Amino acid sequence: MNKPDFTQFYRYDALTELLRTFEREFPHLATVESIGKSYEGRDIWALTISATGDPLEKPGFYVDGNIHGSEVTASSTALYFAWTLLSGYGSDEAITRLVDDCAFYIIPVVSPDGVEHVLSNAGTVRSGTRMYPHEEERDGLHAEDIDGDGLILSMRIEDPGGGWKVSEKDPRLLVPRRFNDSDGTFYRVFQEGRIRNFDGVEVKPAPRKQGLDFNRNFPANWEPEAKQSGSGEYPFSESETRALAEFVTSHPNICGFHALHTGMESIIRPPATQTDKEMPSEDLSRVLEIGHLGVELTGYVLFSYRELNDDIYVAHGDFATWVYEQLGLIVFCDELWDVRARSGKDYVELNKMSKENDLDGLEEVEAAALKWNDEVLKGDGFVDWHPFDHPQLGPVEIGGWKRLLRNNAPPQLLEGTCEKMSRFLIAHAQASPRLRAEFHQVEEIGEKVYRIAVAVRNDGYLPTNVTEQAIKMKQAKPVEARIHLGKKDTLLVGDAKQEIGHLSGYGGRRKVEWTVRFAGDPAATIEISSKKAGAVRLDVADALRL
Repeated sequence: MNKPDFTQFYRYDALTELLRTFEREFPHLATVESIGKSYEGRDIWALTISATGDPLEKPGFYVDGNIHGSEVTASSTALYFAWTLLSGYGSDEAITRLVDDCAFYIIPVVSPDGVEHVLSNAGTVRSGTRMYPHEEERDGLHAEDIDGDGLILSMRIEDPGGGWKVSEKDPRLLVPRRFNDSDGTFYRVFQEGRIRNFDGVEVKPAPRKQGLDFNRNFPANWEPEAKQSGSGEYPFSESETRALAEFVTSHPNICGFHALHTGMESIIRPPATQTDKEMPSEDLSRVLEIGHLGVELTGYVLFSYRELNDDIYVAHGDFATWVYEQLGLIVFCDELWDVRARSGKDYVELNKMSKENDLDGLEEVEAAALKWNDEVLKGDGFVDWHPFDHPQLGPVEIGGWKRLLRNNAPPQLLEGTCEKMSRFLIAHAQASPRLRAEFHQVEEIGEKVYRIAVAVRNDGYLPTNVTEQAIKMKQAKPVEARIHLGKKDTLLVGDAKQEIGHLSGYGGRRKVEWTVRFAGDPAATIEISSKKAGAVRLDVADALRL
């Protein structure tokens, strides 16, 4: 098939058709299934990519996007990653080997209702569209496209008591008024919209009509709405988050995990409730090694969820914390775009400037973003302020950044953003544990009595348990070896099923042995299996024929 268009964001129907096209054009690799329904009844699609054998008997690698509705660069990246695997199979040696060895589970859009709401210009939404935390609309300013241009921008009203003024660096830019600013033109600034039950004086933001945040609805470190906005009535209260939980727990082979977002150009790693010192040292070492490669491939900044919660903002009940702390998977939250990064500042620097109220520095950042908009986007990302007669407020000016471009790559840079993250996803997938086994000895030691020894090893970087946290949470079963005999055969030494423990990465080895008296010609099947490292089957008859 022809390469899909990665200069656009896909709405629900187009995304569904693209996934179906993948399935039709790559029937030996791709399978599409619905893992559940959204609040409005849309299917939540999962794409499985696997070349040979049962996907559940291979190491699994999971990627999702758009748990937040407006972060549509995430779904584009998930689709691009899928295309990279599918189109590269058979022509790219590394990708072919990877798709042969691993199963990939890609959920491009966790919140199809939210994405459709945003891309149809119906307004902004965090995740889902269910009315929450109130079933009825509340008084105050609600976002709306008042001037009918298809965009929801900002409104400014000239007011001598306003808290904003025009920047000296760029007349389009509004900056906070300093405490000693007494002369000049000042403004009040609001989101473009309409005010429910306006009293003629006060303009206050209304509580969100659709305030759910699916990424606050998971049980690890969950807090109720009173402490964590958007968390839902209880963990997994939403059909979308339940669908994710059921999918992940029904695929115990998953050993690598990425949740794609936008907003800060960063790679966020475990731990969240622990400190680095409290995290198992083996887990920390592996997370840092993989994460630092991600930094090298993307240019993003790496920090932990604990640093996020301590220094940036608190996120209770997020997906990634549940995935590491309760399931024991290596997980990264990848934040793919932030227009402020065009200033050359990473998110840690930007956050420090905000915390220290560095108004001069923040003004420089925003001015640099506007300059980038002029040079790269030819001014398309920012709408110049223009007068409008608001039906409630009277004369206002409407303008500002197109909101989608603040935290999403513009069309001409979208594919490049997708491509560099896909390189990180592939690199992480290559770290998966890989179970291998071969006969060490098949020797007749008596009449029709054979000693059978199998050497088992792990050729992957990660151990077969993936993390120490998985062992702690009883989410990592030891590698098992099983011999299947004929009805008349007799097992003399060794148990038919044996647990041989966990194998360390890059060379971990075990030997497993049986002694068997065969009733006829020697024939037995050896099965070595690991939930996260795959399965291997060996035939004794084949070994004897060599």
